Amino acid sequence: MNNIECPRCSENSITLKDKLRAGKWLDVYCPACGGRMCAQPIVMAIMYMLLTWNFLFFGYLAFRESSLVYGGLMIGGWLILEMFIYTIPLVNLRARNTNPS
Repeated sequence: MNNIECPRCSENSITLKDKLRAGKWLDVYCPACGGRMCAQPIVMAIMYMLLTWNFLFFGYLAFRESSLVYGGLMIGGWLILEMFIYTIPLVNLRARNTNPS
């Protein structure tokens, strides 16, 4: 699979592993330019609200109705939302301040 383009230096240097790490609220560093970036935080918050709704709604229905169908829908919805997290764009962050002032 091809690498993802860095928003700072425009080189295809971000790996799939780093992109998936960005989808878990972790910082990603470009190996080419050393730029620090993360996934778009507002879109990530919306996606995690959808994930929470998915677990609460279908988990409740699976428990209440004692049906594996709702459990399967919960797992299917979770997998689909995890795929969409991969499409969230990366944004630049300021460099981390290493010298305390």
